Amino acid sequence: MSYKRIKISDKYNDVDEDYFKYIDQLLKLDVPVKDLIFQFPAFVGHVNLARFLFLYDLYKKTIDLNGHIADVGTWKGASFLFMAKMIKIFEPYSPTQVFAFDWFKGMEPGKNDVSNLTDKYSSDFESLNRLVELQGLIDIACINQMDVTCELSDFIDERPWIRFKFVFVDCAIEKVIESSIANLWPRLVSGGVFILDHYNSASSPTESRILENYIGDLPIHQAPYNRQPTAYVIKR
Repeated sequence: MSYKRIKISDKYNDVDEDYFKYIDQLLKLDVPVKDLIFQFPAFVGHVNLARFLFLYDLYKKTIDLNGHIADVGTWKGASFLFMAKMIKIFEPYSPTQVFAFDWFKGMEPGKNDVSNLTDKYSSDFESLNRLVELQGLIDIACINQMDVTCELSDFIDERPWIRFKFVFVDCAIEKVIESSIANLWPRLVSGGVFILDHYNSASSPTESRILENYIGDLPIHQAPYNRQPTAYVIKR
């Protein structure tokens, strides 16, 4: 019996190729910006849409839990502001806030990370903060500009009361992942959800091992309709 070996990273090549062709064609249509905003379901790709449906589904599992939300590796703020808006819609009278953690300088891979990530995903703190202000989310969305590898532990230690019910780590850098899980997993409440963007993926070679070092024998779940984030754990 013969069969073709397909790397996981190649599994979505055809989907991605078609999607980026579509983006090029969409840009040529010169769609008004207001249409892109008000009619966004007409334009967004199904892969991107699945990502936010995934976050919505998991957030709904935690809505009755007491705790905040953490977004590590915030970049331009898509998941961060999406979660802030879910809090505004579904928890208007709860104390829940969403905390962003990023240094906004881009990525610095270590020896065990994928090297071609250097300087990718840099963004502007002030622009994101302005979006928070413009959308009236200051009381919900809290941006923490920091080096997670060495400053997150102080943030946690200085707030002995703080607990989280929903944590999303999207960074693919070993030291950031290690610090994020080491500091946030102990503060995740029972029933809380911990999400990783690159578990079981060659794009973040150490992520699987680091997660498994902390969670014991808890099952690691996936959503069959969503490509990334790749995994989540519900804390017992």
